[in-house]
Amino acid sequence: MTADRPNLYKSASESALRVPVTDGTSSGRSTPGENGSTDLNVEVAALSNKLINAINHQTQLDDSLSQTKHELDISRARVKQLEAVARENSEMLAKGLLVKKSDIEAETKQLKDRMNEESRLRAKAEEEKRVIERELEGLTAALFGEANEVNSLIF
Repeated sequence: MTADRPNLYKSASESALRVPVTDGTSSGRSTPGENGSTDLNVEVAALSNKLINAINHQTQLDDSLSQTKHELDISRARVKQLEAVARENSEMLAKGLLVKKSDIEAETKQLKDRMNEESRLRAKAEEEKRVIERELEGLTAALFGEANEVNSLIF
């Protein structure tokens, strides 16, 4: 219980501990004996308030500790779950069921480079084929020309 919120209590047992605080003044009919007991009552009330505040603070600390323990338990469970997944992935990687992305990227690059080289070689071979076909057509035409010439000489 705090001084700025006097009517808020954590539990019914704490509200039972509430002691009214007096300002130490009396209604004007004080006797010398009453003054001492009034001071004692004020001191008891102040100590009671301090006790209630300490109990409230302890309750808040207990609640905080309980919440923190709960969060720690949840975190530990999550860590175990993630460790199991990591272990499973490592086993799958070792068995070859999973492959590292960097390995795949390297192999993909290598295959693309090889494909580009093969495409270049094919284009070069096709050009050489066209050159040879033109040369063959020229030779064939020359051969038929010579054959016609020889034929015309013979006949």
